[in-house]
Amino acid sequence: MRVTERMRVSGAASTQSKLAARFDKATRVAARGERVSVPSDDPIAYAARARSDHALSLNEKRSELATKVSGELEVAEGALSAGVDLLSEARAAAMAGANDSLDAGARSLMAQQVTALRAQLLDIANTRYGSKFLFAGTRTDVAPFDSSGAFVGNDVVTRVSLMEGITPPANVSGARAFTSAGGRDVLADLQSLADALSTNDVAGVRASIDTIDASHGQLVRVQTEAGLSTERFRSAIDVMASTKIVVAKARAEEVEGDPLAQLTELSLAKSAYERGVGVTRELLSVSSLARQ
Repeated sequence: MRVTERMRVSGAASTQSKLAARFDKATRVAARGERVSVPSDDPIAYAARARSDHALSLNEKRSELATKVSGELEVAEGALSAGVDLLSEARAAAMAGANDSLDAGARSLMAQQVTALRAQLLDIANTRYGSKFLFAGTRTDVAPFDSSGAFVGNDVVTRVSLMEGITPPANVSGARAFTSAGGRDVLADLQSLADALSTNDVAGVRASIDTIDASHGQLVRVQTEAGLSTERFRSAIDVMASTKIVVAKARAEEVEGDPLAQLTELSLAKSAYERGVGVTRELLSVSSLARQ
């Protein structure tokens, strides 16, 4: 088949259109710094970008929530630690009050001390973080212990999704820390010790030593659990930070590409486009002369 001038010009125009599209794309990529921004750039890479964006968004939300919960658990652990110290003081008072050489007046003063310790422990049991009561279960808007020391919260465990299938407890049980749900009614044990001291009941004071020890151990157990939960969330935060870096890097490699390669492509596309323009112009000039 004979190649006519019209066919040559048509072929050059088609080639020029492709070169122009290549040059336009290279210009946009270099200007944006992204290889893929719309599905037509690369459908597979664009889908990967969408998945990466979703993963990064989900990771960010989970990280923010884990950071918040970690702060709450840390405050709860600190409160329980203070409670453990208070019970150590109460035990020391019980040991001193059990001494036969002590008189009723001295025990009465110790009773006031223990009563003050109980009031402090009640405040600790009603620890608040922001507007949230930490030992109230899911009734976080209400103080879990009333003025008499009765528990009015609940023992419902809240959980937070850190990763797929991983939902650790996100709160500390006030019921198991301070009430008979954990073995001892801690506030009641302190009240019994104060009553025994105030009435000069030596036998009652001596009996309180064991109950205060049990209450002390109860708080230590829950404090330890709170510490482990805090570390679990801190570790999760570290893992999510590492995950974010890995996903972001993969996204950058898939979507943004190599900046040097983008500039190189822009230079090559520009040169090819300019050569194409020259060839097309020459063909059009020759075709015009041929028709004269």
